[in-house]
Formats: sequence, structure tokens, C-alpha cells
Amino acid sequence: MTQGSSPARTTPVASTSAARPANAGHGPSNPQADERLGRWLMVAAMVISGTIGYFVLMSGQPALNVVFFRCLIGAASLCAWCAYRGYWRGLRLARWQIVNVALGAITLVSNWYFLFSAYKLTSVGITTVVYNVQPFLLVMASAIITRERPSAATLGFLGLAFAGLVILAEPGGVHGAGYLLGVASALAAASLYAATTLFTKKLAGTLRPEIIAALHMVIGAVVFVWMADFGHLPSGSHQIGAIVTLGLFHTTFMYLLLYGAFQKASTSSLAVFGFVYPVVAVAVDFLAFGIVLHPTQWLGGVMILVAAGCYARGVGAGAGKKAGKKAGAA
Repeated sequence: MTQGSSPARTTPVASTSAARPANAGHGPSNPQADERLGRWLMVAAMVISGTIGYFVLMSGQPALNVVFFRCLIGAASLCAWCAYRGYWRGLRLARWQIVNVALGAITLVSNWYFLFSAYKLTSVGITTVVYNVQPFLLVMASAIITRERPSAATLGFLGLAFAGLVILAEPGGVHGAGYLLGVASALAAASLYAATTLFTKKLAGTLRPEIIAALHMVIGAVVFVWMADFGHLPSGSHQIGAIVTLGLFHTTFMYLLLYGAFQKASTSSLAVFGFVYPVVAVAVDFLAFGIVLHPTQWLGGVMILVAAGCYARGVGAGAGKKAGKKAGAA
């Protein structure tokens, strides 16, 4: 998710922790056909994810409202889907599962708040590119929590990504009001998404991704209903349409595409096609708002994406350790 994007990025929170469904793979299977289908599903999901910022801005709503309505609509549709598929039957959650689902939900929806705020303060493209430092924040968090020492190559890509971040932010440059705050908000969103990934990974193989996503949306709606501004509700048809689209199309439908991609495409394919997301976001900036990155911003953005791409492809990893990181969505 959701911004979702991702998003050298990790899987969307609802799918990070999911094992392949037990009934997957029954009957004859054509690996090449599955791979092709998985790639197309991934590309479709990343194109959709890249347009999230456009609909957030078109909604004309405060970030808190957008998060609440996305959670509310997403919760209703995902819960209905899980009921239709029979995923709720026999579901029992242990206390540790409840804790990790709740923490994952809170960090996920908080990530959305900062991400949506950043769209308004900077631009869709810049926010999305900054968001791509998320896997490196995850590496840093893992190193602190698990004491796992990153490889020299990973540290190199980490340095390249953060150098690109500084160049992109241009702290000494002349920007519009709130630009640096927007970059900081995008970085905060990436940090929260990394935390969501850690919480959700603990549920690996114990809950279906659809169930995790539905529970995240329910918890998010309950939390943000107290913060939403009901005195500033969407009024025009285009605003209502944007909100409904974010809940149904950019949450439920996009997540289902991602689940299909994760089951069929190879990890390396997921990593590569995940970078359709920031490319689409930059294109949306240009086509919808006429925003073009200037040369310094292009340099910083390319540095971040190259570092993330090399990390996703396992460049510099030891033999047998190369593993592309699945792409995420907002």
C-alpha cells in the first residue's frame, strides 16, 4: 500500500508478511506464462501507485481526511473481499499477532499522512523519489535491532542514496514555502513505512495478506476518525470521485494486483518493475501540473533511484545472497 507505494524497496505492508496461499499452485502451471502475467500485474500496480498523489491533490481534502476516507473505503471493500473468499472463517489471532497488526496499522496510516502532506508541500514526483530511500532506512533499523552488519556494498548504496537526498533537497537553495518541510515529511513517511515492514514481517506465514490489509484499514479508520475534519468534507463530484478512487482503486484493486504479482513473478522482476512507480509519479507531475525537475533535482533523484535499483538487484552481494527486494506501494 498502498503509498503506498511502495516502494530496492520492500513489499507493501499487507504483502510483506504473507506466505504463498496454501492452495496456490494446484493444477498445471506454465512458469513462463506465470512470469509474464506477474510482470504485467506488477507494472499495472506500480502505474496505479504512481497516480496516488494526483488523486490526493484533486480531492482538495486535508491529509487527515484523505487518510481516514481511504482507510474507511478500503476497510469496507477489503473486508467484503475477504468474506467473499472465505478468509475470515476460522480466523483466530494470538496476542502477539494482534500487537503486531495494530502497530503495523498505526505506522502504515501515519506514513500515509506524512506522504500525503508531502505531496502538497513539494510535488508528487519529488515526494515519491525521496520515498525511495525507505529500504535503506529499513537496513539501518535492522542493523540496530538485530545487530545485522550491512555489507560494504549496501553501505555504499546507502551513502549514495542519502547524498542524492541532500542534493535533491537543496537545503541552501531557493524554494517555495514548505519545500524542506515537504522533503522531511516524505522522509518521515519512508521511516514509518520501514517500521510497518518490520512489524508485518513478524506475521510471516501466519496470516493471509488480504486479512492483514483489511485489519490495517479497519484500525486506521478507527484511529483517524477522531482526527478527521468533518467540517471540511468533499463537496464537488470531482472531489468525491477522487476519494472513492483512492479507497477502491488505489487500495483494494491495487493490492489485489500486487498479491497476484507476488505469487507469479520472480523477485528480481518485482524489484525491477517496482521502479515504474517513481517514473510514473514524475510523469504525473509534468503532465498534470506542468512541474519539471531542474538539473540538480534530477541529479539527486537519479542518485537515489540508482542506489535503490542496485540494492534491489543485489549488486555487490555475495554469491547466493543476491535477492531483489520486492517493490512497495504507497
